Amino acid sequence: MVRLASFTFVVLPLAALGYEQHQEPFSALPDAKTPSKSIAIVGAGSGGLAILKTIFDLPEDVRDGWEVVLYEQRRDVGGVWLPDPPGPLPRPPKLPESPLYPLLHTNTPHPTMTYPGFTYPPFTPLFPSHEYVQQYHADYAEHYNLTEYLRFHHKILAANWVGDSVGGKWDLEIEVQQPHGPPPPRISRRSFDHLIVANGHNHYPHVPHWDGTEGWLANTPPDTPKREIVHSIYYRDPARYANRTIVIVGAGASGRDAALQVGQTARVAYQSLTPTNEPTPGAKVVPKPRIAYFTNASVVFEDGTSLDDVDSLILGTGYHFHIPFLSPPHSSVLSVDPHTTFNSTSAPSLITNLRYIFPTHKHIFSLAPGIPPTALAFVGLPVLVANCPSDIAQSLLIAHALANSSVLPNHAQMLQELVEREDKLRAAGLDPYYVGHRLVAESESDQDYQDGVVQYLKDVGAIPEDGKKFVEPWRRLGRGKARLLARAWQRAVQLGVDREWLEGAQTEEEWADVMERLVEWQEAYEEEHGIPEFEDQSVWYL
Repeated sequence: MVRLASFTFVVLPLAALGYEQHQEPFSALPDAKTPSKSIAIVGAGSGGLAILKTIFDLPEDVRDGWEVVLYEQRRDVGGVWLPDPPGPLPRPPKLPESPLYPLLHTNTPHPTMTYPGFTYPPFTPLFPSHEYVQQYHADYAEHYNLTEYLRFHHKILAANWVGDSVGGKWDLEIEVQQPHGPPPPRISRRSFDHLIVANGHNHYPHVPHWDGTEGWLANTPPDTPKREIVHSIYYRDPARYANRTIVIVGAGASGRDAALQVGQTARVAYQSLTPTNEPTPGAKVVPKPRIAYFTNASVVFEDGTSLDDVDSLILGTGYHFHIPFLSPPHSSVLSVDPHTTFNSTSAPSLITNLRYIFPTHKHIFSLAPGIPPTALAFVGLPVLVANCPSDIAQSLLIAHALANSSVLPNHAQMLQELVEREDKLRAAGLDPYYVGHRLVAESESDQDYQDGVVQYLKDVGAIPEDGKKFVEPWRRLGRGKARLLARAWQRAVQLGVDREWLEGAQTEEEWADVMERLVEWQEAYEEEHGIPEFEDQSVWYL
C-alpha cells in the first residue's frame, strides 16, 4: 500500500505536465515474451560498451534468453568524449552535457587505452584529439553489432530495488527524450533483474567554498571584466581569457590543461596548488598556494599573500561521485552524506560521501544490506586508470557473476576483503574515504588492479588459465613512459616525421613496436642533449 501511494504521487504531476506514460516493450528479445534474465545498463561511454560487449561474449547457451538494454541519455556513444550539442553553452547552475573542450587530447598514448583486440585506425596520432576517441567508441559499437541494444535519449530518472538481499526486481523510471524538440518527453517504466551503472563520474562539479566569495564577485572594479568563479566543466576556449588575470585552481587533468592553454592567452595566469602539487610542466603560470579566503577586493592565499587584480577563477577541482537516479528524492538505494560517520562495515545502505561509494566489492558490486551483490554493479568507478581495458576487466567479472553468482565469494568474505583494502590504504598513510576510488596506492595500482580482477576469474575456473597477465607488457610500458612518449611525439610532430613513425601500424603488436621505438629514440636524444625545452611544450598532452 505504501508503494502504491508513492507511485500515484509521482504519476499525477508528470501527467499534469504532459508527459506520456507507457510500459516499454522488451527490446532485445523480439521473439520472447519473458526473458530468462533481464539486465539494464546505464551509460554508453567506455564502461557501458565494455559490459554490453562482454555479456555477448559469453557462450550463447549461457546467455540464452537474456534481455540486455543499454540506456543513454545523450545522442550517441562516447561518454565524456562526446561534445556538447550545437548551440550556446549552458550557464550555471545548469550543467553542460559534457566537460569536453575543443582542445582536449588524450594524455596517454592511445594504444594503452584501447579495448583488448580492437585498435585505433592506421595513422591515428599517438595522442589523439577527442574526435578520434569518440569515433573509436562508435566504431567499436558498430563493429561488434552493439547498436541494436542502445537506446539513445533515454534518461534514467529513478531506480528502486523492490525486494531484499535474496532477490527482487529493479523498478526503473525512464524519461524518453524527443531529440528534435516537442512533443514533451514521455515516461517509461520497466522492471529488470540486474542494474549495471556505467554513467561515468565527470558530471557533477565539486565547487569548494571560501569565505568572502559573494563580496568579491559583487565588487568588480569599473571598466574591467565582470568577475567570475567558474568550474572547468564550463571551460571551452582559452581565447575567452585573453588579457585577463586568471587563477587556475588545481593540478589534476582539467587544471593542467587550463594552465597550459589559458597561460598562453591570459595577461597573467596563476595556478593555486596544494603542498604536494607542482606547477604544470610547460605552462606559463605563476605558482600560488591554496586559497584561504576572499575579501571584496582580493583573493587571499594561505601564505598570506593576496592578489587584487584577478578577473576569473577556473576551478579544476574535480567531480562528485553522485548518482541522482539511485539517491533521494528519486531512490533510497544510495544515500548521500558528505560528512557520514558510517563506514563499510556499519553502512545501513550504499553511501556516497561524494568521493567514495561504499561498500563495494572490487569497486564493482554493491555490498549494501538488502540487495544481492549481483543485482547492482558499477563499471568505471576506479580513477587514474586506462578506462577501456579496466572496464573490460571489470566487465569480465560482472558477466561471469551474472551467469553464475557462485563465482563471487560470500557477502562476509567480500566485505572482509574490502576492509583489508581500506586497512592497506591507511597503512600507507592514505584515508580510504578520501582517496575513494583513486588507484594511487602501491598496493592497488592501475595495472595490478586489472590483473587481480581477471586472475581471480582464472583462479575460480571461470575462464581458462593461460599463464599471462591481463595487462600486456606494452601497455605497462606505454603508461609508465607516457611523459617520455609525449615528449617524443611532440618532437616527431615538430620535425614533421610523425606520420613516418605511424607507417604500417595496425595491430596491437605493431602499435606496441611504435611506442617501443619512440621510447628508445627519445631516451637516446635526452641522454645526449638533456630534456629539451620545446617551444609550446606540453600544450596539450601532460
